[in-house]
Amino acid sequence: MKLVISDLDGTLLYSRSVITEHTVSTIKKLTEKGVEFAIATGRGKEGVIDVMKALNMKIYLICNNGASIYDKDRNCIYEKTIDKELAIEILKTIKENNVYYSAFYRENVYEDKDDIGFIKRPYFKKQILKNIEDCPALNKIVIGEKEDKILEISKILKEKFAGKVEITVSSPECIDIVPKGCNKAEGVKKISEIIKIDMKDIMAFGDGENDIDMLKEVGYPVVMENAKDEIKKQIKNRAPKNIEDGVAKYLEKYYNL
Repeated sequence: MKLVISDLDGTLLYSRSVITEHTVSTIKKLTEKGVEFAIATGRGKEGVIDVMKALNMKIYLICNNGASIYDKDRNCIYEKTIDKELAIEILKTIKENNVYYSAFYRENVYEDKDDIGFIKRPYFKKQILKNIEDCPALNKIVIGEKEDKILEISKILKEKFAGKVEITVSSPECIDIVPKGCNKAEGVKKISEIIKIDMKDIMAFGDGENDIDMLKEVGYPVVMENAKDEIKKQIKNRAPKNIEDGVAKYLEKYYNL
């Protein structure tokens, strides 16, 4: 495999925004062997700053589940948004169901309460959206709730907005909503075209629903042991849990690092 792409939360990271020294060292050894490395995440660029500082290397970034793609110098080379009118309709539906949201456009995050606590990173320009009608076009909408509520609101949103946006349960307590046609698989395809590496020569790691399309498109998909059973049933290759440096251990064995 000439390119390795990894999801972050529940996959490459030990815990939220924490990447171990072992994993960093392994990725550096991988790239020293001439293998490209990239990240594909539901987070925006500002949400991966800590990870990028720890890696200390230039890599491609697929962010917002494919709605934003950045080159090795962090320049945006692809971006797509949810139209303002549709974004407003989605946010109203979310509010009608007594669920809180975080809505993103680049470094700006719009929330409806000041004490949600869902986004605490200093890299974002946080704004309280008192009037939903003031919402701009968005890269992504995120819902963070308890697992039972996530399943409930996910069903409601998919029934109402299927075919208009991409809605995925990225973790048991999180829903990602991005523009139609945006997903990690499409992001990987764009990068593969840029660096001229065939999809069959790409290895990808993931653990969530928003990783499945990517895992099914690449030549060598690997699912994490901590993924849900319905995800693991679809992919045969298995890496140890994220809290066991699963990606690093798999790469060490596969590439003899």
